[in-house]
This record gives sequence, structure tokens and C-alpha cells, in this order.
Amino acid sequence: MDRRDFFKYSATGLVGLSLLGRLGEGSAEACKRDRYSVVILGDTHYDAPDPELYHAGYTDPNPTREANHRREFVRNGQMWSGRSRELIKRAACLVDENTRFVLQMGDLIQGDTADADTHKRFLGDAMNLFKTEVAPDLPFVTVPGNHDLRGNDDAVCTAAYFEYMNKRMSEELGMELSGPNFLFRSGPDAFVVINFTKPNVENITSVLEQARGSRHVFVVVHSPVFPYDDEKYYWWYLLGNRKDSRAAERRKMRALLASLNAIVLCGHTHNTEFLDWRGDGGRITQMTMSSVWRTDEQATYTEIASGAKEYCTLLFKENPDLETEANLDLFDEYRAGIRQYSLSPAAGSYKLIVDGAHVYVDFYAGASPRRSRRFTLR
Repeated sequence: MDRRDFFKYSATGLVGLSLLGRLGEGSAEACKRDRYSVVILGDTHYDAPDPELYHAGYTDPNPTREANHRREFVRNGQMWSGRSRELIKRAACLVDENTRFVLQMGDLIQGDTADADTHKRFLGDAMNLFKTEVAPDLPFVTVPGNHDLRGNDDAVCTAAYFEYMNKRMSEELGMELSGPNFLFRSGPDAFVVINFTKPNVENITSVLEQARGSRHVFVVVHSPVFPYDDEKYYWWYLLGNRKDSRAAERRKMRALLASLNAIVLCGHTHNTEFLDWRGDGGRITQMTMSSVWRTDEQATYTEIASGAKEYCTLLFKENPDLETEANLDLFDEYRAGIRQYSLSPAAGSYKLIVDGAHVYVDFYAGASPRRSRRFTLR
């Protein structure tokens, strides 16, 4: 049976409904395949050593911001001339007979293009590279990140992304997608893909409700759903912002995720972070992943924070002015429910292992031949 036959798809924003295969209940084959794996890459920021290949004509009205982006082009070029190639070769070695598909957590590309055609070419080159190098015969599923939608005109690049990626994801998954939020199934488990950049709460809620009753509900989203430990971007999470003006919506979304006992798979922060939280009558487990391997040190798993008391404390050391009553209240709101927490700047590749009721993520820092850390999600 082809691995694509493991998928059953349904979605809001999905044209049609298809059952590509169902395992016979109680059969030996079903028991054998109750254990499966998914190879995962975090942010990758695919780019070319020559900035002119994808960034010719790129400008930004803010000179400081453009200068920062151009430094990222240099960083990416260095990564993709060496470390990133090693990393994806390591990821390819994680694929085995039980691997059903590959996930990528958004920021697939650097973005910052001048026009729609270049943006789509950028996306196509990245998708083709990862398909060829990691798992040519498996579905490769990605979720939109902020860089994937960025360019001279973000609206143009966003339209280009969804024009290209809806078609490409339809081909990968074997169904025609017409919206940014969708659900697909692997046996009794649901995978819900969410666009975090301009979240349509009603649509996201509808798709999540379709996952209710699944054995495991995996939420695949670029940003975390919890505030994170970064002095510049701690507020940049699902339905978050500097003023917390969407607090009612984020709490409602948190309660929905908790009611589903959701396992959130995300990226965005360029860290490896594990967080297990209880509250709102349920549980949310979040695994944040990064494949942005900038330095040699990131090839070693080293924790810089561990335990609930250390959740979102580093940003105060970096910038004491952030230790405001509003920020303390925000972090304490989440800290109270944390059962496990760890944070590491390490980057690498990841293997999600689903074994019946048990769920693990094995992390391989850099191009390490050996597992660097196992995280028990369930």
C-alpha cells in the first residue's frame, strides 16, 4: 500500500472529500501501522548564496529594516552553502518504512522578492529541493510563515504564495485545497494546518472542531500558541500582539485547543522549545522546532532555561524595561499551568513518533548521527 493511502482528508476550504484508504479495524496490518513517524524540519529560510537570484529588485521603505533583511540574505547564503545542506541530508536519514510524510514549520524561504513570478519561482525551487533531498516518494507538507509572504509588496507575495502553494499542497496531499486552514488525517489522528499571519478565527475554529474525537490532534502552525522568551518578539504568537488587544480571542482559542488536548507543532522562534501545559479543563503540549543552523554551537543540545519558573524570564535579563506589570501578568497567566518546560538554541531535524497512545519527538542537533534529545509529548 502506498503511504499516501494512509491519509483521509477533510477541511473547511477543501474542495470535495476523498478517502484515499482506510486500514481494516482490528486487522494485523492495522496493528502494525498503529506506529508511524513523521520527519519534521523547522524554519529553513531557504536561499541562494547569490542574493541576486531571488532578491534582485528588492527594496523596503524602511532603510534600517532593509539593511537587516540584507544581513539575513548573507546569513542564509552561508547556511545554504554548508550547514543547511548537511542538516537536510541528516533529515533524509530519519525516513524509514514507517514514515508517512514530511512536515516543515513555515518560513520555508527567506522571501523578500520584488514580484510575484520571482516569489513563486523561489517557492518552487525550495519545494523541489526538499522533495528531492529528503523524501521524494512522500507527501511534503508546509505551513505559511511570515517570511513566506514577504516582499516589496506583501499583498502581492501573499497572493503568489497561496496561488502556488494551494496547488502544490493539493498535489502533495492528493486533494484540491482552496483555503489556508485545512485538516488531514493519518489513521485515527488529525493534523490541522493553520495560517497564523492573518488568522480567521471562525474558519480555524471550524476546522479544529472537525478534529474533535480524534485519537491525537496535531496543530501545525508557524508561530507558537504561547508567548515566548524573546525581548523583541515575545508577543508574536497566535492571536497575540504587543497590546494584547485580542486577549479574549486568544483565551477562547486556548480553551478550544485545551479541550482537544492538542499537540502543537510549530517554529518561528529559531529555538528548540518544549512546553506541556494544563488548564482550561484540558492540555496543550507544544513543540517548537528550528532548522536555522547559524553557528557551530547550535549543533549541540544545551538548555538555557528549564522548568516552569524559568518560562519567559530571559527577556527580562536582556531588557529589564520589559518587566512591566502587564508582561508579568501575561506570562504568569500561562506559567501557572506549565508542567514541563525547556528551551535550547539548538537547531536540527526532528522525528515525530506516534506509537498508539504515546507520542515522542526525537531531536537531532545539527547533523548529529545520534539522537540529541527525546521529548515525550504523550
